[in-house]
Amino acid sequence: MTTKHDAGNPVLEVPKGTVIYEQGAPCSTMFLLRSGTVGLFLNYHTPQQFELFEISKPGSSLGEMGLFDQEPRNATAVALSDCVLIEISQQNFPHFIAAHPEETIQIILDLSQRFKSAIQEVRNSHQIVAECLDALKEAQANKKDTLKEKIRKISDYLLDIPQDVPPELYISFNSRFHGTMF
Repeated sequence: MTTKHDAGNPVLEVPKGTVIYEQGAPCSTMFLLRSGTVGLFLNYHTPQQFELFEISKPGSSLGEMGLFDQEPRNATAVALSDCVLIEISQQNFPHFIAAHPEETIQIILDLSQRFKSAIQEVRNSHQIVAECLDALKEAQANKKDTLKEKIRKISDYLLDIPQDVPPELYISFNSRFHGTMF
């Protein structure tokens, strides 16, 4: 990674395939994409790897949660092409805001869009859960109906034996022509 500076923040030239930061690593910085494409992954290089999304729009931010809350990274960022990034630290964030108000607005828009996407995912998940619960209720109701139907068939079968026919003959005859009771 080659380093220059922009408003006191290092400008990094990152080759394709480079891990920019890893899920679970401590952090206190964010990145602003100048050029290239970055992929954000959960469980990178494991069988459970999942790509959250790709960032390719110049001025887009990534890793901003690290800047604001200093929690460990929640995803792994990987350069999917050669990239140029600005790494912004907490102490230099005010200088960056002063030097780049338009890009600061873009950071806020990115956060807003990601929040909207997260809300939509929650809505979609809620809908799926509701549909699954409805399907489960319907399956349980059908199961009850099926059990009721079986009980009705058995009771009809057992209660409708003619008095003059031996029960074994009736059962054999009914099973042969109507299938089993169960």
